[in-house]
Amino acid sequence: MSYALLKELRNLSVVVLHPMDEEGVALTAHLRRIGCMPQLIWPVPDQLPRQTDIALIAIVDDQREALQRLFRGLGTPAPTILAIVSYENPATLQLVLESGAMAVIGRPIRPFGLLTNLAIARNVWCQTEALARDARRYKRKVLGDQAVMRAKTILMAQRGLDEDQAHRELRARAMSRRIAIEAIAQEIIHLEKANGSGAHVDGNFLSEINESD
Repeated sequence: MSYALLKELRNLSVVVLHPMDEEGVALTAHLRRIGCMPQLIWPVPDQLPRQTDIALIAIVDDQREALQRLFRGLGTPAPTILAIVSYENPATLQLVLESGAMAVIGRPIRPFGLLTNLAIARNVWCQTEALARDARRYKRKVLGDQAVMRAKTILMAQRGLDEDQAHRELRARAMSRRIAIEAIAQEIIHLEKANGSGAHVDGNFLSEINESD
């Protein structure tokens, strides 16, 4: 367990969604001792407080509808969720899965292992978010490459250019306007669609684009 991760835990906003009984108060107090900034909340709210980083949520049968409503309203990215359960049954497991929990804490809650559970759950959350960012970045790159290829195809078909010439023209125009080549490609594609499938993108096609800026 890295020191940096432990240090980060002490600066995170933690919500404890648990009945305000002896166990809930003891859990909150222990989180405070480890250095977190916990807030004990009950009954189940419609939304978690803004800027919630970690939420420890008691899975209680008589709060099923309220919990499902809360889970559906979690933003993107959702906070790191740890589910607190009393026993295992299909209904409880379903709620745990709907919560998107990264870890499960069994009752009775014991201080030993709580910090480890927090650290592991947060680490998994960070890795998941990093993978999601990489996936979004890769998707944008693929879509951009596809747009550039489509724009080059339009120029090659309508102006008799080869691929290198079409690419050089796209790059030159992008540099002259100080925008990404993918943006120029998208404008060519949109212009072709606006003009109709039988239209030609002639040598002045970017004049039309520039006039629309």
